Amino acid sequence: MDLKLAALLFLPVALAAQTELDRSYQRMLDSRRQVMAYLERQADEITRQATDEIASPEKWERARPRRLEELRDMLGLLPWPERTPLNLQVTGVLDKGDYTVEKIAFESLPRVYVTANLYVPKKRAGRAPAIIYVCGHAVKPYGSKTHYQRHGISFARNGYVAMILDPIQIAETFALHHGVYNQEMEDWYARGYTPAGVEVWNAMRAIDYLETRTEVDASKIGITGRSGGAAMSWFTAAVDPRVKVASPVMGISTYAANVRDNTQRLHCDCMFPINTYLHDMLHQGALIAPRALRMMHGRQDRLFPIPGYEEFERRVGTLFQGYGKTGGFDNIVVDTGHQDSHYLREQAIRWFDRHLMGIPERRLDMDFSEAPELELAVFGGNPPSDARNFRVHEFFTTAGPPRRHASPAAWNARQSALLETLRAKVFRALPEREAAPKAVTRRQIAGFEEIEFESEPGIPIRALVSKPKELPGPAPAFLYVASDGEDEESLASLLGTVPGVRMVVFPRGVGAIPWDRRFYRDALRNAMHTGRTVDSMRVHDVLSAFDVLRGWPGVDGARILVSGKKVSGGLALYAALLEPRIHQVLLFHAPTTHVEGPNFLNVLRYTDLPEAAAALAPRRLSFYGYIPDAYAYTRQVYELLGKGDHVFLTMSHGSVLEGRYDHQFSSGR
Repeated sequence: MDLKLAALLFLPVALAAQTELDRSYQRMLDSRRQVMAYLERQADEITRQATDEIASPEKWERARPRRLEELRDMLGLLPWPERTPLNLQVTGVLDKGDYTVEKIAFESLPRVYVTANLYVPKKRAGRAPAIIYVCGHAVKPYGSKTHYQRHGISFARNGYVAMILDPIQIAETFALHHGVYNQEMEDWYARGYTPAGVEVWNAMRAIDYLETRTEVDASKIGITGRSGGAAMSWFTAAVDPRVKVASPVMGISTYAANVRDNTQRLHCDCMFPINTYLHDMLHQGALIAPRALRMMHGRQDRLFPIPGYEEFERRVGTLFQGYGKTGGFDNIVVDTGHQDSHYLREQAIRWFDRHLMGIPERRLDMDFSEAPELELAVFGGNPPSDARNFRVHEFFTTAGPPRRHASPAAWNARQSALLETLRAKVFRALPEREAAPKAVTRRQIAGFEEIEFESEPGIPIRALVSKPKELPGPAPAFLYVASDGEDEESLASLLGTVPGVRMVVFPRGVGAIPWDRRFYRDALRNAMHTGRTVDSMRVHDVLSAFDVLRGWPGVDGARILVSGKKVSGGLALYAALLEPRIHQVLLFHAPTTHVEGPNFLNVLRYTDLPEAAAALAPRRLSFYGYIPDAYAYTRQVYELLGKGDHVFLTMSHGSVLEGRYDHQFSSGR
């Protein structure tokens, strides 16, 4: 064939392919914009509701007990961990003339070591107030405490006992703060894990120790710190009433301001609780009230937007006024970026002077001479070999393996409790579904009718529907949850042998051209601020598609099968757990643990995929091609219920839809 003629014949095909590629790319860009706008609206609503809740002491006191318990839960501290022996070690004492520095380690949990320096003034008139100084992210080989030692010196020289705690990220024993941020450990959200929970517990155990010291007045405990240390100051003061005065330095905001400016890109994971119960940062200030609270911020600090901390100052300041504590709250703003300063160090001490010592004004001794970093090291470069700090994210909140059940009644009780927990603590932020969304037909493509519907306001969802020309009556339907990269032609091939009505749903952000990793992480972290994950939002999209499919002409609403591949199969499974009218589930290449996905807030605190699959019982659960070994637990539960044959290995997804759970038929039928 003439090359020019061949090129002319190929040109329409190439143009069509390019047009479809352009469509896919535009859909991806549109979904990014839609999802971020949606998350901004959700964050605005969270801040609005918090503003209303703390509008007066009367309103707030009604909500306070519940909000306190919720914050503990979101930090992984409900119930409190066991107060195991601290196993205190003092590895050295430095004499600095007018104060001493003790090099201390203790175990906040068994074999979770906390390293600290304790600054004790020599001149004391009786027991002294004590300050917990919680460090920010200063990278130092012997812990952040060596970078912040000037604070310990200043407190000691002005009459305070001060303990400077290393954060777990930068201490003498290794652990992580940045799992989701940049370490590809997105399962932290599934575990309901934030390093803030461990840091708060470490600070609380430090207070436990300070209460034993004869030099300390345990009724006068304060807390301060900068950046990450500021966050730990908020959280610890909010949940531990032993903290009487707090002075966080850079900073705090509102979720409305943070999500709008996408500040999570700059923040460590330790800065936030897992926001299951839709708290705003306003709640943290309100939980501290009416105890004395001084904030400090930098006007040029990109991490904490000015509108956020100004809103916080107005709302929480009004609450303090309602308590009659006008002098118990303020916000100092300096014209700097995210940095410490001698001025802010002095202002923190003056705040504690006023509210712990009862001294309105005095001349402070702010001179300091820093010790060599190695001199302050607790372990001198040889930390305990049995330390479990580096694995704390694996056991701090994560549940153990599922229990075996002795009887159907025992399993039924567990199943009921698990489903209730999933709704209350994993999918709490999912909106209520009422009427089925209205679907609009867009075009015909690859043998499908392309439709669009809104699963939530401003979130259009694309789906493909196909059905035989002739249906003898209401037919079963196959709802397939698409995965990233799947296109119309591959889906037509996969589902071509499926009888009845077929629908493919593309949850938000899923398509032939998916979101890039940077945007996905941004969406995931911002979604967490609003009580969601990307995958939990996608489960809602699947449920909305089910609602549309139930009302589709020719569909038997009592015989809808949901299916998906890998993580999308997990979305299909959880859609079925939340929607009992889904008839059965079929999984392709099923993941075996939520560490692999799908990623839902807190889910690993309560269950993992094999037990979640068992909770589908007695509805049918089929696996295409093979059943992973991890699902032996699932089969055992089904067998306990006398429904062992309802866990089925199939090689024909079309037959499963028709109700064939055997292999005694011709492949050419």
